[in-house]
Amino acid sequence: MSKELTKNCTSEAQLEKIRKGQERKFRWRDDWPEMEKAILAEGAAAITSHEAKHKTDQV
Repeated sequence: MSKELTKNCTSEAQLEKIRKGQERKFRWRDDWPEMEKAILAEGAAAITSHEAKHKTDQV
């Protein structure tokens, strides 16, 4: 689930909006903390990938 949400994530602000939106939907679930960790991890990886690609495009 988190990969689809965050695959085009390009900034921390965008990741935070995704996290907050999902929290509003799922915070009542017992597994929300694990879901949140997965969202943040996948989002961070997407941001890193985007930044690396952007760097190589500029060279």
